[in-house]
Amino acid sequence: MKDLLQNRYELLEKIGEGGMATVYKARCTLLDRIVAVKILKEEYTRDTNLVAKFRSEAQSAARLSHPNIVNVYDVGEDRGANFIVMEYIEGINLKQYIDQKGFLSPEESISIALMICDALAQAHEKGLIHRDIKPHNIMLTRDGVAKVADFGIARAASTSTITFGGDMVGSVHYVSPEQARGEPVDSSSDIYSLGCVLYEMVSGRVPFDAASPVTVALKHIHERPIPPSVINNQIPGSLEEIIMIAMEKKSSYRYQTAIEMRQALTDALYGRENKLARKKRQHDKTLVMPAVGGDEYGGVARKKKIRPIGIIAIAAIFIGLALGIAFSMRDNLFGKEVTVPNVVGLSTKEAANSLEKEGLEMIVGNRVHSEIEEGHVVSQDPEADERVKEGRQVEVVLSLGLELTEVPDIAGKNLEDATFMLKSRGLIMGDVNRINDPEVAAGIVITQKPEKGVEVELGEKVDVTVSDGAGEGSQLNMPDLLGMDLSEAKAKLEADGLVLGSTEQQASDSVFAGKVIKQSISAGKPVERGESVSLVVSQGPGPLPKMAQIRYTLPDSNDQMVISIIVVDAKGRREVYNNTHPGGYFISRQIEFYGQATVYIMLDGKEVERQLLE
Repeated sequence: MKDLLQNRYELLEKIGEGGMATVYKARCTLLDRIVAVKILKEEYTRDTNLVAKFRSEAQSAARLSHPNIVNVYDVGEDRGANFIVMEYIEGINLKQYIDQKGFLSPEESISIALMICDALAQAHEKGLIHRDIKPHNIMLTRDGVAKVADFGIARAASTSTITFGGDMVGSVHYVSPEQARGEPVDSSSDIYSLGCVLYEMVSGRVPFDAASPVTVALKHIHERPIPPSVINNQIPGSLEEIIMIAMEKKSSYRYQTAIEMRQALTDALYGRENKLARKKRQHDKTLVMPAVGGDEYGGVARKKKIRPIGIIAIAAIFIGLALGIAFSMRDNLFGKEVTVPNVVGLSTKEAANSLEKEGLEMIVGNRVHSEIEEGHVVSQDPEADERVKEGRQVEVVLSLGLELTEVPDIAGKNLEDATFMLKSRGLIMGDVNRINDPEVAAGIVITQKPEKGVEVELGEKVDVTVSDGAGEGSQLNMPDLLGMDLSEAKAKLEADGLVLGSTEQQASDSVFAGKVIKQSISAGKPVERGESVSLVVSQGPGPLPKMAQIRYTLPDSNDQMVISIIVVDAKGRREVYNNTHPGGYFISRQIEFYGQATVYIMLDGKEVERQLLE
């Protein structure tokens, strides 16, 4: 097939088809990379609501950037064809993988479910609900990375979540009870669907099946699934318990967040008991009541006629007694409600004490860098002033303080090397003061402030004093402007007493648009102050993205650790992963980088490993 969409996307072959769209493998001729293009079927293009819904898929999914979510690159329309351009995954979907293997081991099932939880946590944090979690929408790369695809029916949780036309959306074998009833849904609906997927992974079967889709939907609403251990007796009880909690009919009985389910899965993987499961077991104990009816001797009482007025009187007495008992025991029957206090900004101990006074339990969901003092609460869920049941867990995020980095030793380095060393640590070259020093070669850093080894915030400037050698003060070494924005390069020239001459633009596959790719005087060469310097600036498109697999095993410890992965490449510095894990946890993450990249692995804010990618 040789067909171009918008004179850019060359359709190569059909690779899939869904209810309302067809998916093609394609090549982006502009960036020369393989992509997947989803095209809305022709019969639906006349439905303006459906077209708007289809296009909203890209707008919703484009807000998400995560290693376990399929990236969306572009959305467009050409000759009446509405299409979305997505990341092309070389691999198979989870449904195909389960069909190949029959069922997966508990360890492999948990590993895949953890990655899906990570993806859902990212989406739910952005206010997006997937609404169609199923094995068909989970892609597995050749490296075993799970990626959630097709946020096509994801919609902002702040808006109405009733589906178009009131129809039930999503594959019926994985649909939540509230979806099956056509009711509004929230993030716990995705948790239910993930429970169904996990059920199928460990057992090789869907939890409910029938000849009619309607019958399957009714089973989701009314029936409890057969415990998967009945099908596969190798399933540990802790994992089965997670599946059954995730598939609770009432959404409030399920895991309330993907992070909460992720923690339960991690506990199961490492053989630890999960607090939520223990509480649920205690709450689920059956109360056995004595039989009602019969006389004091066990016989059957004789029937007596009761007049209508008597019936009314007896009914009134019983109703009054029932209301009185219910009112007096309302806290025992329904659980006492309390108001969640505001603990944001409090220290860990203060927050725990404040919640404990209200009969609530504090759990730490994550630790992040923020402007709030280290060890203090950044956010809480449920939020302050919400009414909740006594005994409820309140998840808090704690601050690691401002992200710090150690100033490298740049004394004795030339200005170019010193600038690169600072950039690699997320720091900026500050004021450059020049002095004549016959004992130090021209262009070499003599002193720096802050000094080496000092911990400073990311983005901090480091001022330096650079030798001009023994020559006259009017001469200096040409600064390195390559990779700078044009405005940044101009400011640097002016600061050094040089003049920006002509500027030209040139296409470049290695440097992003707007960055300097050539300078008329090479970096390091002697130049007189006041001399003119011409620059060539990139028009783009810049380097193509490359992928790499980052693997790291946390040191053995009983403590939870915050691990983050930071990438410094042609696009600058960015954090691509941040999460809390127990000691011994193995992390495998696929990352995208441009040009040459340095990857920093940080544990609790300290660098523990550095990798160079090319």
